[in-house]
Amino acid sequence: MNQEVPEVPRPTASVLTPLAPAERTEEQRELLSGVFGDDAPNLFSTVVRHPALFRAWLPFCLRLLAHSVFPGRERELLIIRTAWRCGSAYELAHHVELGAREGLSDGELAALTGEAAGNWCPRERLLIAAADQLHVNQVIHEGTSRELRALLTTEQMIELPMLVGHYVLLAGTLRSLGVPLDGPRAAPAFPS
Repeated sequence: MNQEVPEVPRPTASVLTPLAPAERTEEQRELLSGVFGDDAPNLFSTVVRHPALFRAWLPFCLRLLAHSVFPGRERELLIIRTAWRCGSAYELAHHVELGAREGLSDGELAALTGEAAGNWCPRERLLIAAADQLHVNQVIHEGTSRELRALLTTEQMIELPMLVGHYVLLAGTLRSLGVPLDGPRAAPAFPS
């Protein structure tokens, strides 16, 4: 039985506001000390409201972000495509900046967000296809997987769905809680 799930409007206001420095407990301040302390981005200063979960989640998050087995350009390509597919303005705003620093051109960033056609090498084209397939079906198609196995290490084959899955999880958390963008960033437009 294939039943379509109706689109649910996302919150228009924060469900949980990020904790301001003066509102944080000593434990929360200690947890945020590794992610910019008082200047911690809204994602971290919201999730830290659940200290035990924050403590367990942060090492995984930082492992994928700072110690990925993918080169920075490919890591950001996967994250940006996932953030765009999930409609996560927050993640997209952060990772478009990181992607540019990792060497993604303006044209490539536009292609990842559906604004232009991309001119990708075969490996990048497969990574984008894998991210899209994981978004739609939560599985990389057999043909794509076969081609990726010829190009990726075992560690990359394992990390690919975990990296994309982590950013799907973040997109759902950020959108469900209505976490606001940090600073003066503009929210990107998403397809309807």
